[in-house]
Amino acid sequence: MELNYFEDYDVGQRETSGSYTAVKEEFMELARKWDPQPFHVDEEAADKSIYGGVTAPSLYIIGVTTWLNHQFEPKMVSMGLIGYQNMRFPNPVRHGDKLSLVHEVIEKRQSQSKSDRGIIVFRGTLSNQHSESVLVFEAIVLMRRRTI
Repeated sequence: MELNYFEDYDVGQRETSGSYTAVKEEFMELARKWDPQPFHVDEEAADKSIYGGVTAPSLYIIGVTTWLNHQFEPKMVSMGLIGYQNMRFPNPVRHGDKLSLVHEVIEKRQSQSKSDRGIIVFRGTLSNQHSESVLVFEAIVLMRRRTI
């Protein structure tokens, strides 16, 4: 399997994932346990909400984003996610939305204290089939270096 290390990424580099189709039953099940807002779990209430129908909770959207991130080839040699910053959900996700992820390297730096790693900041944009952004974020990822 081909792998991407810290050295294989350049600032400005962009990648686009495959897609994932949002399924109402799937996101409503998650919402019933973890985010039981009426616009996530009750179709009648959701129809009367500002969204005009059932929408996926943020946990589902983040889960889909994580799954899509693992579909990139070659696989990144991540040592772990340090954190997210500037996370926004500008548009709702609905049943049947075909979601795809674009990430762009916006920052890259070698660790000052550990020579086997570096930090890359990716700007991620998850969009639906209408090219509307449904999640925008920056992910700070600790990456293994190929060379030490």
